[in-house]
Amino acid sequence: MTSKSPVRWGILACGSIAHQFADSLKDCPNSVLHAVSSRDVKKAQAFADEHGAARAYGSYEAMLADSEVDAVYIATLHPFHLEWIAHSVQAGKHVLCEKPLTMNLREAKQAKKIADSKRCLLREAFMYRHHPQTQKVVELVTSGVIGKVRMIEANFCYDSGDQRESRIQAKALGGGAILDIGCYTMSFARLIAGRAHGRMFAEPIELKAVGHLDPKTKTDMWTTAVMRFEGDILAKATCALKMNRENVAVILGEKGRITVEMPWHCPGTIRIELDEKNSVQEIAMPKQRHLFAYEIESFTNEMRGQAIAADAVAMRFDDTLGNMKALDWWRAEIGLGYEADVVR
Repeated sequence: MTSKSPVRWGILACGSIAHQFADSLKDCPNSVLHAVSSRDVKKAQAFADEHGAARAYGSYEAMLADSEVDAVYIATLHPFHLEWIAHSVQAGKHVLCEKPLTMNLREAKQAKKIADSKRCLLREAFMYRHHPQTQKVVELVTSGVIGKVRMIEANFCYDSGDQRESRIQAKALGGGAILDIGCYTMSFARLIAGRAHGRMFAEPIELKAVGHLDPKTKTDMWTTAVMRFEGDILAKATCALKMNRENVAVILGEKGRITVEMPWHCPGTIRIELDEKNSVQEIAMPKQRHLFAYEIESFTNEMRGQAIAADAVAMRFDDTLGNMKALDWWRAEIGLGYEADVVR
């Protein structure tokens, strides 16, 4: 790869989110889908044909041996993220890995150590954190339009039905609400609590949580965490896999509130309500590019040595570590553990 040539991507695993990523690459002039890989070569070839990839591989190892792959997007199940991060960077590839980066904080630190040893860029793929809508929300908070932040509420819920053997619910596959979607709500709370104090993000001082563990899968189907941040900013993060709820994020301040509709699958509408003026302003964010395109562009810019802007909302690695630590805390509060948590 030269400084002017497009980044040649390899996609590791061909599930539904990988299709979204491949679609978004078409919105990125500085990137190209070079290769895809699956344990099933027919599946890889069908994926490559659909999205215009030059090569299809019937194993992850074969794709990583391709010297023309510059960067890898890892879309495997959660428990396999660390393993394939390690293999990818050992092969000299930069890595953008789907959220959650790993199963816990210990693994995330291990992944970073391995990537650093090979001088490879490693980032967690939180698509909403790169979108202009999230940047706009942060700008509104830091402008002081609603005064000092008092409370933050973030919800991500949907009804996945009875899928006990699926990656969404099965424990062995890393299932459960916190790792699947609670990571979004936690990252939002930490982002806003930090920006309220002029920092990139903040860590909870206190955290209490309750949740329902399915008696058969032993994974969390619905759960809520409440937190206290510096300055007595309180936050409530709710996620569920067997419950429908309006998925919004709300920031309440001393002068009013900011409501973000569709905070995760941007773009949506940002509504500003000011108490004293009894006014409501709505900002409809236009759809300009595929949602995933923004994180891809951010990643490729970093690959080329362009630092993330000081005020950008992109997920930095220290932010990833803080989020993993908070998710570990949340899981511990409701008694949710995985095989990866056992230290041998």
